[in-house]
Amino acid sequence: MGFLNTVKGWLNIGGVKCKLQGVNPIVPRAGSQINGQVVLTSKGDKEVKKLVYKFLLRKTTGHGDKRETKDFVISESRHEEPFTIKEGETRTMDFTLNYSLEKSLKDMGGFLGAVGKVGSFVSGEKLQYFVTAVCDVKGTALDPGDKIEVTIAD
Repeated sequence: MGFLNTVKGWLNIGGVKCKLQGVNPIVPRAGSQINGQVVLTSKGDKEVKKLVYKFLLRKTTGHGDKRETKDFVISESRHEEPFTIKEGETRTMDFTLNYSLEKSLKDMGGFLGAVGKVGSFVSGEKLQYFVTAVCDVKGTALDPGDKIEVTIAD
């Protein structure tokens, strides 16, 4: 039983669960902050070493076999103070991500905007934005986390 419990702990089975909430699914391009909460629950006593929050851009380009995806970190925030979460406990942590988004060529109006949109279509470009939270738990290889896709509004 000891070996099985060790493997379960390493895989975070029955361990800490991480859930994002309160994040607005529409993020204004001209805005500067994303606020939200992460809710942590646990089925056993665990030590949380840190929490990392990110605002990500996932850019996919190409078609078919030549499709390529890259993630870019727009903003990152951390809670670096370790704490223990007890069995059955629920802990809610607030976070703020400060960001700045620049307009791309396709976001501009008129002729330049049209050129940018055609270029984006031809290259098969797809942009997705996410807010993520990852919880670093002592003794686990698969850290629990959650992500929410958000839409950028002008």
